[in-house]
Amino acid sequence: MKLIVFILFILLFSKPVFSQNNQDLNGHVSFFLDCYDCDFTFVRQELSFVTFVRDPKLAQVHILSSESRTGSGGRKYVLNFIGNGEIGNHHFEFEYYAGQSETDDETRRGLLQLLKAGILQYYSIAGILNTVEINLSPNDSKIAPIQLTDPWRFWIISIEGGTRFEKEANQNEFSYNTEIEVEKVTESWKTRFEMEYDADRENYFDDGIKISNHQNSAGISGDYIKSLTPRWSAGTFTGYSSETYLNIKNRVYANAGIEYNIFPWDISNRKVFTFRYLAGASWYDYNEKTIYDKLNENLYHQSLSLNLEMLQPWGNIDVRLEGRHFFHDVSKNRLTFDSDFSIRLTKALSVYWEFQAEMVHDQLYLPLGDASREDLLLRRRKLATDYEFRGEMGFRLTFGSIYSNIVNERF
Repeated sequence: MKLIVFILFILLFSKPVFSQNNQDLNGHVSFFLDCYDCDFTFVRQELSFVTFVRDPKLAQVHILSSESRTGSGGRKYVLNFIGNGEIGNHHFEFEYYAGQSETDDETRRGLLQLLKAGILQYYSIAGILNTVEINLSPNDSKIAPIQLTDPWRFWIISIEGGTRFEKEANQNEFSYNTEIEVEKVTESWKTRFEMEYDADRENYFDDGIKISNHQNSAGISGDYIKSLTPRWSAGTFTGYSSETYLNIKNRVYANAGIEYNIFPWDISNRKVFTFRYLAGASWYDYNEKTIYDKLNENLYHQSLSLNLEMLQPWGNIDVRLEGRHFFHDVSKNRLTFDSDFSIRLTKALSVYWEFQAEMVHDQLYLPLGDASREDLLLRRRKLATDYEFRGEMGFRLTFGSIYSNIVNERF
């Protein structure tokens, strides 16, 4: 109750600050920068002549950023300049491609060039281009050759490896992991291979008694995805996995599926709404006999999922709903709901929440017998359950001056 009273108090007495409305041009344009990778401090230092405000509702232009991974292992950034108020019908979009080996400084400078290009558009509309000096010069390093020769034929290989260790008087831990990813992405095809292995070792000592927890997981996968139309896609997914925690010694699977996006994929940087259907088979070998008295079995399944992703000036939404079941017994099923919201409610207040819920009825891999105390404390094996819930929520409240042009990096 005290928290609610405090928020109402702030919203009530901050009206004079929020009333600093700047919607009429009058030879002036203010911007709200909604771009994490642009490095706001760096942008303000480089563009000290530009007015940036902290409230999107008080800006004539909302600069909204989105990003996605490219087939070469880099990132594609899209900056959408969205006009409000007097210039509400003027929108622009710019794209920047950051290479896999590009540094953070190179990326932020590349994005800065796009910001300059978009800002000049609105300075022209407002009739204040004469207030800035424009210098254009070619960048030889960015000029593409007339004929491109790629000895790798668009294939990208990524290798990762690492280890972690910790030691105390009565316990020690050691883990290592490795991952190899091979990928080729074109407009027509997406091909991806992944291999990974993780090992965790924990040892505890109590009055001369040693308690150990050894966990291993391994996986190999191959995906082949074909772009059929601007909205339809199809793919096959095969692989192998092994995981001690889930009592799976060996698993080989093969799936095929089809996907439909209500929005064309060429605008996927702002909104995606897909329907996906998958069907396939899996062959299991278990470490221990399961609760259904199985050491190995063949299982066939199907799944249907809906996924909505939206990135808008008022916030972002990411929701997924998936249902799946085994063909031999439809009562062995799982329903998963995933959500991630961030929404601006007022000029000053925004809320966010993440929530995941699962109805679980497909734990065919559970080992026979009761779990020991050590299994429970060390989480050495998955326990039986018919549901899982996870969530997080909160709010953000910002008030004060709407202008944020000054940079002071002392201390």
